[in-house]
This record gives sequence, structure tokens and C-alpha cells, in this order.
Amino acid sequence: MGGHRRDQSDSNVPLRPISEFEMTPNQSMNSVVLSGTCNGISINIDPIDPEPTRSEKDPNTDEIYPNHLHHHHHLHIPRPESSEGLKTVVAFLCLMLSAFLNFFLLTVIHDFVPKEPLPDLTFMIIPQQRWAWSVGDVLSTLSSVIAFTIIFLHHKRWVVLRRTFLLGAIMYGLRAVILGVTFLPPSFHNRDEICQPQVNRTAMYGMEIATRFLTYVITLGLTSGQEKILCGDLMFSGHTVVLTIMYFVQLQYTPRGLVLLRYFAAPVTFLGISALVVSGGHYTMDVLIAYWLTSHVFWSYHQIFEMKKEDRPQAPLSRLWWFWICYWFESDVSEGKLINKWDWPFEGPEKMHHIIDEINRKLQ
Repeated sequence: MGGHRRDQSDSNVPLRPISEFEMTPNQSMNSVVLSGTCNGISINIDPIDPEPTRSEKDPNTDEIYPNHLHHHHHLHIPRPESSEGLKTVVAFLCLMLSAFLNFFLLTVIHDFVPKEPLPDLTFMIIPQQRWAWSVGDVLSTLSSVIAFTIIFLHHKRWVVLRRTFLLGAIMYGLRAVILGVTFLPPSFHNRDEICQPQVNRTAMYGMEIATRFLTYVITLGLTSGQEKILCGDLMFSGHTVVLTIMYFVQLQYTPRGLVLLRYFAAPVTFLGISALVVSGGHYTMDVLIAYWLTSHVFWSYHQIFEMKKEDRPQAPLSRLWWFWICYWFESDVSEGKLINKWDWPFEGPEKMHHIIDEINRKLQ
């Protein structure tokens, strides 16, 4: 049996000398690739750069991308300058402007509205129950607390909070226009027992308006604790707007594992709306129109701003009057539906981060 030559394999195919292997610089700054062929097999050894993984995530877009591309090019996506805080403050100011305009109009139209209530089918079937107005206030407050807790824990809390402010500003702005052009009589059958007396426009009228306005600003429009209230802000129901927006926020932004919360939010919302009518504080048409308008604005907003950015200006919904007003607020938000996951918004305590992470893991 003949001896085995070092320059020949068992298959009688000559081995290539080691000098044929080349040390070539990698595209990466910190790695060198050893490449060559042996027996027709391509060899590419890179001890520095790992295989492509899906371990990196862009915190602004929630998109997972590989650490490295083919030929070892590093993928670098510049992080846009954050203006979330500024946009949220502007959205909040828009909401306050719309709300204060509603308060001001109520203080004025109270003295202009007729006294005889309009006929309403609900009032013909169910006698008005004044205690039900407090129920509507409590349920709207409860729904708001739940919704803002969800916003607070959402990992895109500034985006969700800004959208909530904007939707409220749109709805209350529209409500202010309607309040200012048509005056409906109060829906209470015992108007004189519930509504404050109308006053003549005398020299002290300006002071009376200022006092009324300040009272409503301090109480944020919640009137269940007042002995007598201002009447006339009927079309459409502001309480129903709040209940509906808070309900839809819970539907849209709760993690998948909190589906049971949605079954709790629905009865809270619709019981609250029903209480407003049973109390006599609103006509049935007030709450129906408020719910219908709010649902259309809320879902239209999300429909258009979850589209690809280049498609938004050509979409039919872009003809809505509020589209270009909101376009700037959504310019830095990633396309598509937001991923509903929670995180703790503060640096500490560390235990809270572990607790929220564990809750978030169970909810996904």
C-alpha cells in the first residue's frame, strides 16, 4: 500500500495550496473574512460578525430587522427627532379650547332657550328620574379612569393620549358650532326645580356670565353635585361623547389578554348613556346622534392614519375637514395599527418594571 502524499486527497483530487486562501477585508469595520475554496467547496469564515438575527427592534416603529445584511452591510435606520411631547401639548390645548368654548356658550344660551320641553318617546314610557344623572356622571368618570390607565401603561402612550385629545377636540368643536346656532328647550319636565333662573341682560350680566363660566371650568362640566344647573346644552350630549371615546379607547388599545375588560366596558358605556336620558337631562336624540357622530369620527380617524403614509392624501377620507389638521400630529407615527403592549413609564422602581413586564407577557 503506497504512502499518502500530503498534496493529494484520497479521491486523487489535488489539494490547493494554503497560499490560495485570501485574507480579505470585510465591509464591517471590525472583522476580517477568510475566504477560499477547498475541493470545490466554498469556505467563508468570519469570526467577528454573527449570523443575521432578529434581535434588534426599532423603538419608534416596532419593526424587527436583521442586525446585518448580506455582504456584511450594517442596517442603520436614523432615529427621527422626537416631538411627541410638543404635539401632545398642542392637542391638549385644542381640547381645552373646544371645551371652554362649550362652557362659554352654555353660560350664554341658558338665558335664551325656550321653557317648554319637546315631546320624547322615552319620557312618555319612563318617568324622569333625577338620581340617574349622578349615575351617568359616575359611570363616565369610571370609564375615563380605566381608559386613561390603559393609556398610561401603553408603550406608545404619547401617541394614544394625543389621539384621545384630538378626537375630543374635534367632537367638542363640532358640538360648540351646533350649540351656537340652534337653541333647544331643556328636557326636564320640572324645569324650574332643576335649572337656574334666567336673568335679564343688565349691567351686571357680564359678571354673571364670568361667574357661571368659572364654575363650569372648575367642575369640568360635572353638575351632579349642584342644586341648580345651567340648561340648554343639549344637542348633542357631551357626556355621551366622553363615554363613547373612552369606550373605543379601551376597545382599540387594550392588550389581547384583556378581552374581558371589553365586556365590562360595554355595559358601563351604555348604562351611562341610558342614565342620561332616564334622568331627563338629555333627549333621546341627543345621545343617539352623539354616539353616531363619535363612532364615525373615531373609526374614520384610525382608518386613515393606519394606512400607508403615501396613500393617505389620496384616500377618500382625506376629504374630511379635520384630516389636514391632524396630519401633522401623525407625521412621525409608524404605519399600521399600534402594537398593544404595556411598559412602566418611569425609570424606577425596578420592581415595577418586572411586575409590568410579567403582566405584559401574560396579556400577549
